[in-house]
Amino acid sequence: MRCYTNFYLWNPSTGVSKRIPVSPITIATGYNTNNTFKVLYGFGYNQSSDDYIVVVGSYKSGYAQHEVSNSIKLEIFSLRANKWIQLELGSHLRTYYVDPKVGSFLNGSIHWLVYNYQTKMNVIIAFDTKDMTMSEIALPDDFSSDISHRTYDLLVFRGLIGVWTREMSKIKIWVMQEYTVHSSWTKTLDFLFHPNPNFSPVCFTNGGDIIGPIANARLVKLNDKGLLLEYHSYGDCCFFRSQLAVYTESLLSLPDDIEQA
Repeated sequence: MRCYTNFYLWNPSTGVSKRIPVSPITIATGYNTNNTFKVLYGFGYNQSSDDYIVVVGSYKSGYAQHEVSNSIKLEIFSLRANKWIQLELGSHLRTYYVDPKVGSFLNGSIHWLVYNYQTKMNVIIAFDTKDMTMSEIALPDDFSSDISHRTYDLLVFRGLIGVWTREMSKIKIWVMQEYTVHSSWTKTLDFLFHPNPNFSPVCFTNGGDIIGPIANARLVKLNDKGLLLEYHSYGDCCFFRSQLAVYTESLLSLPDDIEQA
């Protein structure tokens, strides 16, 4: 992992971008070093203040990555105020192990799938962009906590929060039909994908097909039975699921420091 200090917001629909200034808090506290690992990223909207925010969580490498004592520092950039603030959520985030992840924004909160060392369970943590608080959402009962041989992450399905797992060529997807209501978790898909097992779901089409990357720099579309419908190759380019994002087309203009892509 590397220390990322430069962030940009970009609207693909208009080609307009905005560079987010480096956090003075990060610089003052010595987090702007090669020993700093940025592990949580997110972009969300606070409807009550009509403000777009960037969330960045990081930790310093003074502790082993898997130690419970390794506290994550959370910083928030407000586009409306054009400044960074730091939140005191370290004690709450101290029990989580997090791979570098981009959050999913839904229902006014940014969501990440993480592992809680105290409970030894995978959980969703949700950052409320209005109250600036963090909460947990439990995963489906049949979502195993054994992550040693599986790949897993969040996804959004027709405006609902969902999770998926992949073990070899077996893919399972659950969707929470009613937000934060644990009993509403429903397994919506369970299929085998051949011949390439390295598929990672990213989003669904309006027709219910699934899109995501596989090995060899390809994006593929599958139906709900796991059958390959189409694929696009990107030559020698190599990308991972964490580098992909789903966006909604908008003509929104970002405030200040506008740059044309």
